Amino acid sequence: MTLATPERTDPISGSATIAAKTVVRPDLPFAATAFHGAAPADHDGPIVLVAPELTFHITGAALRDPRVRGVVVGSSRIADHARKMLQEGRVALVTCHEPLARIADGDRLQVDAEGIVDLGALSVPVTAICSTMTRANVELYRSWNVTDIGYFRLKFCLFELLAGDRTAYGDPAAVEAHLSATLVALAEHGWRRIRVVLSDPTSAELRELGVEVPVEDNPELGVRGPRAPGRWAVEVRAIEHVVTRFPDTEFQVSVPFVSTVAEFDVVSAMFADVGVLDRIGLGITLEVPAMVYALSDLLAERRPAFIGIGTSDLFALINGVDRNHPELAVDPFSAVNRSVVAQIRRVAAEHGTPVFVCGEVRKDPETARGLVETGCGELIASTSVLELAAMSRAAAI
Repeated sequence: MTLATPERTDPISGSATIAAKTVVRPDLPFAATAFHGAAPADHDGPIVLVAPELTFHITGAALRDPRVRGVVVGSSRIADHARKMLQEGRVALVTCHEPLARIADGDRLQVDAEGIVDLGALSVPVTAICSTMTRANVELYRSWNVTDIGYFRLKFCLFELLAGDRTAYGDPAAVEAHLSATLVALAEHGWRRIRVVLSDPTSAELRELGVEVPVEDNPELGVRGPRAPGRWAVEVRAIEHVVTRFPDTEFQVSVPFVSTVAEFDVVSAMFADVGVLDRIGLGITLEVPAMVYALSDLLAERRPAFIGIGTSDLFALINGVDRNHPELAVDPFSAVNRSVVAQIRRVAAEHGTPVFVCGEVRKDPETARGLVETGCGELIASTSVLELAAMSRAAAI
């Protein structure tokens, strides 16, 4: 199964937002492939038919073909009976205020209450965030034109293994085999780029899974991530295995919980030792406040491939709050938290380093739109239709 971005033969004009009005709104939002007049019989997946006006011929074609989710017309003069027929058939109807030549056969379109988004013309890509990838998830991402995995968390893959066999934590070969198989299965879906995030489980999380590790008074601030880099040896080998097996796939690796340039150097050396440092883009997930102050040095001296802002941990640590405490909470949109994210973006921009945001704050459409406007490199979305639609519209400016 290969993820392919449809080719466009005519030049794209304007933004990815196509001026339009959704007249009939059943089952919104959705993504589908556009075809003028009729769709090829062998096309698999949801379809949007495009026509100069809503005739009974187009209405009938839409209602007869179960693949058709919507109809886009270039005229706002709509016969009432044709509109009602589409409404009763639960087929969306959109009137386009731009020339229909703006839409080419094979274009991936998002249809929502506001109108149309050309998913092939987004200002920045929408990428996938996940820890497992089922066939259903792949199909959903494909339908929304997502070709890259922006955040694949090995931490959750490790939890999946330990939930079935807690003794595996003491068996490096078992961990490596599980992670290698998981990454190979992921790459076989044909993603253009895969960004893998090394695991950083806390001792509390491991103990909850039945793994015998020392008790820490504050596990959130304990031995995790690059503070115990030896734990990553099996993950590095698993990544080396998949990188070697899929030479045409772009791989990136994110190092979480980094607090110093020296910690980044240790992980770089681990990938150099297995011979794949030059085959991956190595970056960090910035979660430790100390790295906010060390970021300029890291970017100038080591030039990581990207900076991911891990807002959940970062905001908790900045505000002195245990993110797992039931009686404590952090306002992710406070002036302090916004200013920290802005500072990170500013420093990254000065060094020409791509930056993106992960954590709950990434789901806010207004925040996402602001990130795109100020140079964020991508927007990450989970397998949620509403989230995919919100992020795609935010990236359509």
